Amino acid sequence: MQRIYDGFLPTSNGSVIRQIDVPMIHVPTMLEVSGANITTRPDGDAPGDQYRVYEFPGMGHVDTRNNVRLIPNPCAIPLSTYPMQAYMSVALNYLFQWVDKDVAPPKADRILKNGTAMAVDERGNPKGGIRSPYVDVPITKYGVPNKAASPLPAKTSDYVTKGGAPAATQMCGLSAFQNDYSKEELKQFYGSKKAYRSKVEKRVSELEKAGWSLPIYREMILGDAARVEF
Repeated sequence: MQRIYDGFLPTSNGSVIRQIDVPMIHVPTMLEVSGANITTRPDGDAPGDQYRVYEFPGMGHVDTRNNVRLIPNPCAIPLSTYPMQAYMSVALNYLFQWVDKDVAPPKADRILKNGTAMAVDERGNPKGGIRSPYVDVPITKYGVPNKAASPLPAKTSDYVTKGGAPAATQMCGLSAFQNDYSKEELKQFYGSKKAYRSKVEKRVSELEKAGWSLPIYREMILGDAARVEF
């Protein structure tokens, strides 16, 4: 009856997630946060209660940036290009340190709620949680869930082609979407492309210093900003 696992990194859960005898970093996505099953369990550091909750505004339940099941997009709304891997890696990095070095990770704010829904800021993105340039210097509004297009596009992925509408409904229901701001709105927000990119770079540096963005993803994040045109 020895320990099998050194740590856990779950996303979905019931309203109560049990205590275990190894470190756990729990990463509910926007789909869980916006649902009725989100945990209210507090963070813990005592033996048998080594627990953190990390919630990232913008994160969908499944990766919608590089998911082969979602290319071409079978959903009614444009899929989110939020880089899920960059921020799951923040949680995983802290879990490794907790397990391997017994270094407890920092605690984080949770996404704010307005009743049962996520509270949103003046730009339409969730408030609170672990921030990123994608929501602090936004070019789009993120939301969940998406829904299947009706009718489906003529060309879909092998998975959706084989499974038809039920497969599209499944994948889109787990997906985040985005509604991009117009070029006019971006000019109003930031003035110029140069000013926008400068704000993104400044925010990335702040989050790296605070431990909420890994330097290995800096080039990718700045590359996303460089491709924005308005």
